[in-house]
Amino acid sequence: MLPHLRRARAVAPLLAIATSACLAGPATAIGGGPIGRAPNLREAELLPVPDSTRGVGFILSSNRRDLLEETRVELNAGARAFERIFGSRPDEADVRLASDQREVRVTLRVGRRQVAPFTVSLQRDDRGRPRIPESMHIASAVVLATAREWLTTLVHDLVPSDTSSAGWMQRDGVPVWLRLGLLQGAAVSPVHDRWLVQLARERDSLPTVAALMRPDSCDAECLAPFTRAGDAAPGSADVPLTSRRGRLPALDGRVRYAASTYSLVQFIAKREGPEYMRALVTTALTGGDFTAALGAARSFTADPGNVDRQWRVWLAPFAFPEGQ
Repeated sequence: MLPHLRRARAVAPLLAIATSACLAGPATAIGGGPIGRAPNLREAELLPVPDSTRGVGFILSSNRRDLLEETRVELNAGARAFERIFGSRPDEADVRLASDQREVRVTLRVGRRQVAPFTVSLQRDDRGRPRIPESMHIASAVVLATAREWLTTLVHDLVPSDTSSAGWMQRDGVPVWLRLGLLQGAAVSPVHDRWLVQLARERDSLPTVAALMRPDSCDAECLAPFTRAGDAAPGSADVPLTSRRGRLPALDGRVRYAASTYSLVQFIAKREGPEYMRALVTTALTGGDFTAALGAARSFTADPGNVDRQWRVWLAPFAFPEGQ
């Protein structure tokens, strides 16, 4: 073989590796990415100068690479989920994460709204070891806070005459199941796929849609973790990302309600599309006939029993996904 051909053949694998590394950079997060990846201890080291990146709907900076990468992927996934539900991109968010050995200070601006800075505990044990992957825990809290602001901004986009400063979760005119389901839909989390599996396997014993839609279905105490800055979504640290022999722990309490409303809103949004979802939320915000707006769907009626039957049928295929 000619020398130059031998050199070219030797260099080709290196070029492939370099190309893969370039493609795995920030741009690939626009198309999603691995949420909940294994932590790299070296990436958890504090950087002398914060690093930064950007994606669909946000600019992000942090002094820890693991927080930067995990939060980047989950924020991108959240922004794309928001766009799928409502047909428009959320306002760009500026997110800054400053970590020390005990907590992460989060500074967040969404559109023109500056959120009061908040901290998220690293939740380490007595030996200084993380109880759960820190990057996942921090990303979950940041994405939840950002999603609340995305939805609050959406309110003013849908109803320009609305001058209230109330946040999304304080919008009592919007049924609690819809508020929480849309928040979870935009605050993408590694546990959501597991929720769907669990709900599908428990679908015969789940609360009815009529029960989920009751005004008292989730009181202030139930909603508290979804409204406080610095909290991760309930259940985000409780559901294993892998299971042994396909078995998963049963959902209960507040986590079961959050998972159920998440899946119900996913069912409605995927069946009916962005125009319907925008009209449904607008009707609730303006005090219109919500039952009529719900009944304007093409694939179900406003009768909770009808929605219930179709929701459970929709859930069934999630019970045993490939590889389980």
